[in-house]
Formats: sequence, C-alpha cells, structure tokens
Amino acid sequence: MLDIQQLRNDLDNVVARLAARKFAFPAAEFTALEAQRKTIQTNTENLQAKRNAASKQIGIAKSKGEDASAILAEVAGLGDELKAAEAQLSEIQA
Repeated sequence: MLDIQQLRNDLDNVVARLAARKFAFPAAEFTALEAQRKTIQTNTENLQAKRNAASKQIGIAKSKGEDASAILAEVAGLGDELKAAEAQLSEIQA
C-alpha cells in the first residue's frame, strides 16, 4: 500500500520504485489533484476561521444587547459555503 505522506514528500522516488516493478504511476495527475486539494483545504480553513470570528462577534453583540441578525445571516452564508468546500475536499481525498 502506498503512503500518502511518502507520495507527497518523495514522489519522484516512489514513481521510480514503482516503475522498477513495471507499474506506471500517474504522477502528473497526482500532482494536479494534490494542488487542487491544497487549494480547497486552505479555502475551507479560511471559511472556518471567518465563521468562528463571526460567531464570536455574535456572542459579543448579544452580550451587549445589540442586534446580531446581520452577523447571523453572514454566518449562515458561510456555513453553506463551508459545507460545499468540505464536500469538495472529501471528494478529492477519497
């Protein structure tokens, strides 16, 4: 079985070892998928950070007795974006 960390860290060596066993590993396809995964994962982490910051603002606004409906709407939108990004990430990682 191939170790994903080893593929990420030492792709050329893994491809060479597999070629010695007469297996053609699609390195270009793997590299493209890995770049896509990194982009989506970064986007997902950024969305989570935005959602967490907005949730904290909601708590602060409510503790001060202010209206937090605008922030709640923003969090709802971020939640939808986050679910879509997480679904994309899961699909690529599968």
